[in-house]
Amino acid sequence: MSVFQVLDQIKELSPCAAVRYRIKRILKEEIEGELFEEFYNSKWVQLLKKNQLDDGGYGRFHTQNSKKKLKFPTTERAIDSIKMLDLQRGNFLVDKLCDYMEKILKNEIQWPDGFEKNKWYRPAQPLFVASKLSIFGSSCKEYMEVFNCWHAILKEAFADGQYSKDRANKISKELLGCNIDGSYIGLNSIYLIELFANMEAEISDDLKECYIKWLHHNGEAIGYTSVVLNQGFNNNFSQLYKVYFLLSKFSSFKTEFEEELTTLLKMRNKDGFWNFGRAFSCQKLSDDWRSKVRMNIDHTIMALLLFSST
Repeated sequence: MSVFQVLDQIKELSPCAAVRYRIKRILKEEIEGELFEEFYNSKWVQLLKKNQLDDGGYGRFHTQNSKKKLKFPTTERAIDSIKMLDLQRGNFLVDKLCDYMEKILKNEIQWPDGFEKNKWYRPAQPLFVASKLSIFGSSCKEYMEVFNCWHAILKEAFADGQYSKDRANKISKELLGCNIDGSYIGLNSIYLIELFANMEAEISDDLKECYIKWLHHNGEAIGYTSVVLNQGFNNNFSQLYKVYFLLSKFSSFKTEFEEELTTLLKMRNKDGFWNFGRAFSCQKLSDDWRSKVRMNIDHTIMALLLFSST
């Protein structure tokens, strides 16, 4: 039985527009204009539209201002919501946001966070932006320059098929002006995983396989998370899901993480639904989770995304 057969059951439960939209995207079906309009005016998209600033961003980009209580403490957080709702380019919200990010990369808009004094922050700043812009795609020259720089570092670090700390540091010193191994912009950073995942068509299959295998087995935490991938489901599940979601964009994900995906399949109930509990932190699709049925629907859609991305 296909893991996706549960979608037929979900359709019978009269799900909200965001769920119906997500199902269409999973099945690679055409989105009718009427459905998109309903989705674009649904609760969570409306929240994003309401809080978007005139410049297209959401205030600080990467570093939260602890003195302000905002619906979206950073632009990154808003983008992560948009990502899980699966809004693409071609509407005012996303196009305005992408234009904002491209202008930051072109230095046409001032970086809103200020600059930290550590040696990694200057090269990290364009990476933060490019990583999030990669979700939507861009032909912007400055965006491609950021990707090409990090792609060159990735290729050199895995030149003989195995990760080399010395090679990674040597090439990053030349291109960025600092060593990266062990830092928050090391090749195990969540930002680089996102950038490479969304640009995987530009990366050779052999290099991608070496990179994914290294991430899986090196025993180090993924940068900006507590996730150690060789510990599987012994990680914080909310953080683990976010890492798996990015990794699922790679064509070798299902093979490399076959054991983990098999375990995930066993977590379904007898009707084929997942429920990871209220502690699971993710973007809601349904308006609320007061009903267990709605929580089951949302969690099941999130789980299915790991099987549908490749």
